[in-house]
Amino acid sequence: MIPISAFQFGIPVAIFLIAAVMAFLRSDLTRYHIPVIMLALFALTSGLMIPVGAELIRTDAERIDYRVTSQQGSCNATADEQVTKFDSLSTEAQDVFLSTLQSDEEYTTTVHPDEYELSTDVGAQNYIIYESDCYSLVGSSRGGLHYGILLHVLPIVGIPIAIGLATLAGFSYRYRNFRIPVTVVSGITTAIGLYTLVGLRTLLPISFLLAATVWIILKDFEPLKG
Repeated sequence: MIPISAFQFGIPVAIFLIAAVMAFLRSDLTRYHIPVIMLALFALTSGLMIPVGAELIRTDAERIDYRVTSQQGSCNATADEQVTKFDSLSTEAQDVFLSTLQSDEEYTTTVHPDEYELSTDVGAQNYIIYESDCYSLVGSSRGGLHYGILLHVLPIVGIPIAIGLATLAGFSYRYRNFRIPVTVVSGITTAIGLYTLVGLRTLLPISFLLAATVWIILKDFEPLKG
C-alpha cells in the first residue's frame, strides 16, 4: 500500500508537471506562467479535497479498534458480565474476534457485530470462551464530537481558501503578476512538505518565513510585464 506521505509529496509535484506541460503547449504562455497555473491548480485541488476530506473523516469516525486480552482463570469469575461461547457467536463476530486475537496489538475495522458492546456503552467488557480459555474483547469507537466539528469546519475553511487561491490566480494572470503566485506557491509547497515530515509544530512559521523571503526577493522582478 502506498503511504499517505507519497500522496502528499505527489500533489505539488504533479501540479508542477501539469503546469509545465500547459505552459509548454500553449504559445501564449511562458515558463514564468508556471507559478500562475500552479496557483490555479492548487485552487482546484483545494476545492476537490473538501468532499474527499469529508469522506475520509466519516470513514475514520466509523472505525473501531478492538483489543483481546487473555483472562487468568475462568470466565465464571465475571458473573456480572456477559460471557459468550465462541461457537455461539455470529460469523461476523467470530471473524472480528479471531482477527483481533491474531493481531499483535489492535485490530481496526468498521464492522460492529451486535454481540459486542463498545467502550462507550455500558458494560464494555465482552468475555468470550474460546478453546476452553477465557478472553476479554474491548472495542473502542473512534467517532466523537471532534469528528463532527471537523466535518463542519472543513467546508467553512476549505471553501474560502479555494476561492481565495482562484482569485489570486485570476488576478495574477490578468495583470501579469509573477510575484504573488511564486510567493503563495512557495508557501503552500513548504507547508505540504513540513506537514508530511514533521507535522504541525513548525508548519506555519517556516512557511510564512519562506513566503515572506520570496516576496521580498521578487520585489522588482516581474518578467510577465516585460
